[in-house]
Amino acid sequence: MKALIAAELLQTLKEEGLYLLNEVEAIGQHTPLELLEANDGAGRWNTLQVLEHLNTYYRYYIPLIDRLLEKSTEPARTHFQPGWLGGYFTRSMLPQQGQVKNKMKAMKSHSPSADLDKEKVVGEFLQWQRKFLLILEKARQKDIQAIRVPISIASFIRLRLGDVLMFITAHNQRHWVQIEQLLGRLPVAIG
Repeated sequence: MKALIAAELLQTLKEEGLYLLNEVEAIGQHTPLELLEANDGAGRWNTLQVLEHLNTYYRYYIPLIDRLLEKSTEPARTHFQPGWLGGYFTRSMLPQQGQVKNKMKAMKSHSPSADLDKEKVVGEFLQWQRKFLLILEKARQKDIQAIRVPISIASFIRLRLGDVLMFITAHNQRHWVQIEQLLGRLPVAIG
């Protein structure tokens, strides 16, 4: 992957994050609980489970990234060069033409339970999403290539902060497609 202009990358990630924040706020306000708890097949996640899955990632990454940003003294670079492994992880998460082509099994630590409280799950996601947007702003002042972040599934693997921010966004996009498809297949449409 070629070098990216760091400020443009962070702006793009922010725009994606704002879009998701607004969409989940609308779901939380206008979608009946029955729809959020409905799945489209045995053993498949419902909307609340998808959001809780995203919460598990945020619980790990947001506090960690926030601490790493606070500790960092490296000034921002104008360009960010994605790493090969970070680029691979991000590409593997990205939906293709509005579809999730490569299905993956969630790690046990990121698998949500079936019994979830709508207000708690949606509220927590919105809080994390707002914090993620703040992190993207803080990252503008730091070297997102120099800061290394241990990944949640194998802490001995450390990716560049820019790669982790791109991965989180791609992961969110992947699961947003899942939510859109799930709610779109259910008998009652969202208003």
